[in-house]
Parts: sequence; structure tokens; C-alpha cells
Amino acid sequence: MVSTTSLRPAKKFGPGYFIKEQLELRDWTQEDLASVLNISPKHINKILQDQQTLTFDNARLFAEIFDTTTQYWVNLNTTYQLWLRQEKSEQEKEADVKAMIYERMPVKDMIAKRWLTPFDTTNDLVNQVKLYWKMDELNFSNIDQKYQPFLARKSDSYNQFNAAYAFAWFQKAKDVAERQERKPYNKSALQTLFDQIHQFTIAENGINVFLKQLSECGVIFFVLPHLQKTYLDGAAFFSGVNPVVVYTARYKRIDNFWFTVSHEIAHVLLHLDEKTPYFLDDLQHKSSDEFEKQANHMAAEKLKHPEILAQMSTVANYLSPKKVQECAHALQIHPAIITGKLAYAKRISYANQNRYNENVLDLLDGRWKF
Repeated sequence: MVSTTSLRPAKKFGPGYFIKEQLELRDWTQEDLASVLNISPKHINKILQDQQTLTFDNARLFAEIFDTTTQYWVNLNTTYQLWLRQEKSEQEKEADVKAMIYERMPVKDMIAKRWLTPFDTTNDLVNQVKLYWKMDELNFSNIDQKYQPFLARKSDSYNQFNAAYAFAWFQKAKDVAERQERKPYNKSALQTLFDQIHQFTIAENGINVFLKQLSECGVIFFVLPHLQKTYLDGAAFFSGVNPVVVYTARYKRIDNFWFTVSHEIAHVLLHLDEKTPYFLDDLQHKSSDEFEKQANHMAAEKLKHPEILAQMSTVANYLSPKKVQECAHALQIHPAIITGKLAYAKRISYANQNRYNENVLDLLDGRWKF
């Protein structure tokens, strides 16, 4: 059913149509009218073709020679101009389309990341967007309907705007995942590996060794930078029957890497199913969602956060390197995880946190980065 708001009134005739009627009644030509009004024939032709808006002075002249009122011609012109403006110009139509896209996709950032290419025309942009979302027609209604369940699980920091951008990022993540080689998923092997995760934090080249063993469990892993306004640290979802863990390197710290990966593995083991097929996580904001609390708890347990707090209970703001090394050795955990946890718990200043934190992207093999 067509909405009444989408119906356009039948075509209106401009003043030119009615001027032609008057000329026919008098058997006048355009040149005759131009001579009577002392206006150039070219100007008269534009008025007759409704290519020239009728001025008030012209309305008075037509009223005089055609024996009508000025208001008659003013009303004809006003009604016609209003009708014309109900039909959007091509420029307005293109602006509407681009606004619809930009509300859902940070186009400039995506071009900078080479997820989209620079475009010359709106049609070029539309074709890229349809290819990106695997759409036959430019229609975001199905995607929009997915925002609400996602927002319900998130903190107040999320709104419709950054949720839309998060889904644009998620679409890219799914596309990257589809193209990755994968081994059969072994949940039992993943659980065993997860139980040992703290050992990899101190092992030589431990990050890459862990990720290789993660792939042996059938878990797809890669780094995909977050889009502006998405505030994403990581994600977990299924690609076919294989779970996927994505890290955005939003903060690029070693402690952030290990906690984010642990949090997403916890989601894989505890929560991913048909009812909850994905998690897009901003771990800097506390969530009241029980699934997020459970994933945080399991990640903290595997990375020995309770033991860190217990052993470092006497620390007051300043933390000596010796104390950190002693704790790291006793718990078999990376020093950056110790300082990161203490800073997050506000036991020490964040200045101390940077002492042991390298840029994790410098430690990751290129195979994991997209």
C-alpha cells in the first residue's frame, strides 16, 4: 500500500500555460506580446515555458492587458512554484542518499583504511556500499533492526549512531573471517589452552605461539582496527562453525591485548549460540549485562587478577620495579598485566602502567593483521 505521504499531487500548470491560452483567444504571437509589454521575445519565451519565475511587476502587466487581477497571476505562480518544490532535485536526492550512508558508515575513515575507495559520484559510492553489505538494493532496514538487541546489552555510552558504525566494522570483520583458513573447532582443546594462557604471557614470542595454538583449536583470530566512534576493543562471533576472536588494538598495550583476548575467549566458551551470535565489546565501560560480567570474571581469573591484588595489597600509589618482578615471577604472569590491573583498580597511577607495556602490534606477526 502506498503511503499518502508519498503521493504527489497531479501536475500543476504554470503561468505560461494560461498566458498561451490568452494569446490563442486574441490570436497573438509571442512577438506580439513582447511588443505590447516592451519585453524581449527571449524573455517572453522563458515565461511561456515556465523557465522564468513570474515577478510581481509582470503579474501586474498581465493583469492589465488580459483584464484579470494581479492576484490571479500571483496565485498561479505561487501554486506552481510550490508544486515544483515537492519534487526533489537530483542534488537533494543525492544528499539524502549520502546522508543515509554516512549515518551508518564513517565513510572518510573507511576510505583511509582502504575498506572503501575514493569515489567521484554518488552512484559510485552507492555501488561500493551495496558490495560492502552484500545488498542487491540500498536498503538498511534489516541492519537497523539489529541495533536494538545490541544496544540492550551495552552501556549508556552506546547510542544508535555509534552502534551503526560498530555494525559497519562488524560487517568487515565477518568478511575477513570468511576468507581465513580454519581447522575443525575443538572446544575441549580451547578450554585447556585457555587454562594455560598466563604461561604464554611470559614465554618467548608467547603472543604468536599462543595465537598459533588458538588456530589449532579451530578459533580464527585477527587484528582489525576499530572505526571512529565505535570504541571497540574486541569481538567474538561465529564464521560458519568456527568461532572468531578479533582484537582492534585500540590501546595497543600488552595487558589490554591479553585481557581482551581472554574476555572474547570466555564469550566463545560460555555464551556464543544462536540466540547470542556475536559480541562487540567496549571493555572500558562497565556493563550491567550478566554475560559481560561473566566474561570479565573468567578473563580476570585466567590472568590471575585476584592473586595480583592479594599479593600487592600493600602497594600505595608508587610501585617499585622489584616488587613487580617478584610478583610476576611468583604468579608466572607478565609484569604489564600486574601494573595494568593495579592501575585499573586505582592502586597505582597510570604513569606506572606504561613501564612494562610495549606496543603489542610490534610483537604480533604480520599474518594476524588486517
